Amino acid sequence: MRCLHVIHRYWPARGGSEKFFIELSERLVSDGDEVTVYTTDAIDIQHYWLPGKERIDRPCEVHNGVEVHRFDVRRLPKHAQALRVLGKAPGLTAKSLFSFPSPLVPGMLRRIWSPEPFDIVHATALPYDSILYTAYRVAARQGIPLVMSPFFHLGESGSDDVRRHYTRPHQLELVKSCDRVFVQTDIERDFLAGAGYPVEKMVLLGMGINPGELVGGKGERFRRRHGVIGPIVCYIGPRTYDKGTFTLVEAMESLWKGGDPSTLVLAGTDIEDFRRFHEKLPEKIRSKCLLLDFIPDREKLDLLDACDLLVLPSRSDSFGIVFLEAWFYGKPVVGARAGGIPGLVRDGVDGLLVPFADSKELALSIRSLLRDSEYASALGRAGRERVLAEFTWDSKYRVVKGVYEELTRSGPRG
Repeated sequence: MRCLHVIHRYWPARGGSEKFFIELSERLVSDGDEVTVYTTDAIDIQHYWLPGKERIDRPCEVHNGVEVHRFDVRRLPKHAQALRVLGKAPGLTAKSLFSFPSPLVPGMLRRIWSPEPFDIVHATALPYDSILYTAYRVAARQGIPLVMSPFFHLGESGSDDVRRHYTRPHQLELVKSCDRVFVQTDIERDFLAGAGYPVEKMVLLGMGINPGELVGGKGERFRRRHGVIGPIVCYIGPRTYDKGTFTLVEAMESLWKGGDPSTLVLAGTDIEDFRRFHEKLPEKIRSKCLLLDFIPDREKLDLLDACDLLVLPSRSDSFGIVFLEAWFYGKPVVGARAGGIPGLVRDGVDGLLVPFADSKELALSIRSLLRDSEYASALGRAGRERVLAEFTWDSKYRVVKGVYEELTRSGPRG
C-alpha cells in the first residue's frame, strides 16, 4: 500500500498522537508498504503561534524508511489575536467546512495538487483544521479512502472551555466525511455517535507501549542525578493549566504545609501560562518542585522507576500514554475525571480519579497513596497486568493494518 499520513508534528517531536503515527508509519514500512508523511516544521507546539520556539529545518528526509515532508508554519501579525478576530467574521463562521486554520501551513495545502498517487490517507489531529483539510482534499481528489484519528479533547463535564475548540460544526463535518474513524475510548466513541457518525464505522483502538523499550529504568540513578531524597510525585507532559499542573502544584502546597516530605517532579515542556504561574510562587514552594524542561527517554524511565505515583489531572487528554508507561513500572496513577482519562483509568482499580481543578480532592488522593503503600501497590499491579494484556503497539498495529487492507481492497471511492 502507498499510505499518506498527515499530522501536525512528527519525529523528533514528542507527544501521544506523534508516537501513534511514528509507530504506525515505521511498522507499515517494515511490512513492505510505502509511507509518506506530511507534517509541519514544529518541534515545540508553541511554534504555531509564537516566534522563536523550537523547529526543525529539514524540509524532506527519510527516517527509518518513512518519507517525511515538513512544511513551514506561517503566522499572521499578532497571530493569536488575529485568529480570535477572524473566527468571529461572518465568512469564517462554523457553518463553513473550513474555517481559518491554526497553524497556517500553505505549503502543505498546495500539496493537494501533487501528482503523487496514494492508496489511503490517514490524518490527525483536532483542532488543527488545515492539517485535516489537506488530508480531506487529497482523499477526495484521488478518490481514495480517508481515515482519521481525531483525538477529541472533550474537557470536563459542565464546561465548554476545551470542547468548543474541537467540536465546531465544520470540524465534525470533516470527521464525518471519513471512511473510518479510530477512537481512543468509549467516551470519544459515544460522543461521536451522538454527533451522528455511524458506530459501525468507528474502531475503538486506544494507544500502546513497546514493553522492550520501557525496561531498564533505575530509580536510584535518577535520585542521585538530581539529589532527591524521599517520596516523589511525578508529572510528565506539557506544563499548562489545561493539563492540571497549576492544580497539582496547589495540591502539593497544601500537603507540604502539613509536613509532607515529597518532591514534585514536573517533566515536560514549559507553556507560557505555567511559566508565569511558577514565577509568582514563593521560593519555598518552588524549591520543592523539580522542573525538567527536556527529559530524554532513558531519564524518563529512571523517573518512572523512582516515583511513588504519577499524576496527570488533565482535562485536555483523549487518552494518556503516560498512564500506560507508569503502569508498566507498577505505579499507581491519579487522573482527572475529564476528557478521555475516565475511559482509561478505572477509579479504585488501577488508579484514582478526581474532578478537574479540584486541588483539595487531588491532595487527598495523593496523600492516600503516599500513606497506604499496600493500596498504592495493588493499584499499580492491576495497571501493569492490564497494560501488558491490552495496550501494546503490536496489538494496536494489527487492528490498524487490518482496517487499511479492508478499505484499500474495496477500490476507489469515486
